[in-house]
Amino acid sequence: MTLFISIASHLDHDIIINLGVIKTLNEFDEIKVVCRDNIPSNKLKVYCQKFGAHYIANNHEQGFAANNNANFLYCKENLGMQDQDYFILLNPDIDIIAEQVTNLLTALANKKIELAACNLYLDREEMLHDDNIRLYPKFTSFIKTYLLNDKSTMVHRGESFEISDDHWINGSFMIVLASAYQSLSGLDEQFYLYCEDIDFCYRAKIKGYRLTYLENVKAIHFKRRDSRKFLSKYFFWHVKSVFIYSFKSKSIRARKSQLGIQTQ
Repeated sequence: MTLFISIASHLDHDIIINLGVIKTLNEFDEIKVVCRDNIPSNKLKVYCQKFGAHYIANNHEQGFAANNNANFLYCKENLGMQDQDYFILLNPDIDIIAEQVTNLLTALANKKIELAACNLYLDREEMLHDDNIRLYPKFTSFIKTYLLNDKSTMVHRGESFEISDDHWINGSFMIVLASAYQSLSGLDEQFYLYCEDIDFCYRAKIKGYRLTYLENVKAIHFKRRDSRKFLSKYFFWHVKSVFIYSFKSKSIRARKSQLGIQTQ
């Protein structure tokens, strides 16, 4: 079993270098890292080469879905990724220490996992949980969140928390069995940014893949809130993605993807 880590950078070279996650991951023989640079930076290229990551510079900017799908294809075609391996989406602003990487490897080796989320926090003191696991939203949920700061889709991850088919997991740290990612045609590239992870989890649910919560695998998410900036490009990307997710016809495979386009 090999873990293939997919990182997509969009001017994130400084945070990637400062967090040092690629350096940490390079310590493990079972892990291969692919870092795709949306806006090429020689600084990031040198860093990746120094610590064993496969650096790929885009010729043009792509969205989150397209970048990760391209990394998946690179892992299959150039690095020998097999169906039983794991493809892991990892945001540039995620920090994970070596001890927790070992916990991840152990969990994946001991359990039959198809789609999983780890235990993400917003702070190193592990006082604040990230909302990387949520209940599926309705269209009205998005509106209430923007206008009323409604938090009804968020879940409290206490000691008794159990993940279910009612939940979806965020793409900031998403663990997917390679065969499952392929069978769903990866992320839907109709989404440039935002909601592609909700859509992916919903399609996985239709397909019958089971969600797993790896409570003992902890990481820190130094998240940004770009979509909350009213009238910014991130805001408009989010609004567009909400409409696509809420009103597009649902299918198991991605409608638009480098891994194959749904024709049914």
